[in-house]
Amino acid sequence: MDSSVVFNVATTGIAVVAVVTSIVFSARQARIARHANHISVMVDLLQEFRSVEFHEQHDYVCTRLGAEHAPQVGVRGLPAEARAAFYSVVYYYQSFANLAVFGLLDETLMVTVLRTRIVSVWQAVQPFVERERELRGEGGGGNYMSIFEELARLAAELPPEHVRNSMPQNRRRLSRLGQLR
Repeated sequence: MDSSVVFNVATTGIAVVAVVTSIVFSARQARIARHANHISVMVDLLQEFRSVEFHEQHDYVCTRLGAEHAPQVGVRGLPAEARAAFYSVVYYYQSFANLAVFGLLDETLMVTVLRTRIVSVWQAVQPFVERERELRGEGGGGNYMSIFEELARLAAELPPEHVRNSMPQNRRRLSRLGQLR
């Protein structure tokens, strides 16, 4: 074999390896950047959990809203304090759902972190939301709070042991990547 052919084959092989390596590192960098965006969004939204007022409203919605008010009034028919608690809590979770719909937040991450809370809030407000849809003339399920309803469905379908089962898998993955000691 001629030395120029060997040289051309070697340089072509090196070029192919360089291109493949660049593609792999670019894909990994894009994935890391996407996860970094998810983390900052989650941190910003989870700051609300530090608010005593939010926890009081959350507890009110989950434990007292249905006991103190009839769903027949819908959401708009609730007294001001109950309506404020409803909007504060439900739209908080709706914000997470909206970000997931537009791909700005990983819905599995979000649902894993907030699973129990999302499900309990939806169970408490569902009769009010369904009645509000009727009052608005929205047939066939309606659009009002439909994104939050879908988020609650996803959260309810996620097995409760998902977080516990995910932790060892994540540790093994990070260990393989040399990021966990």
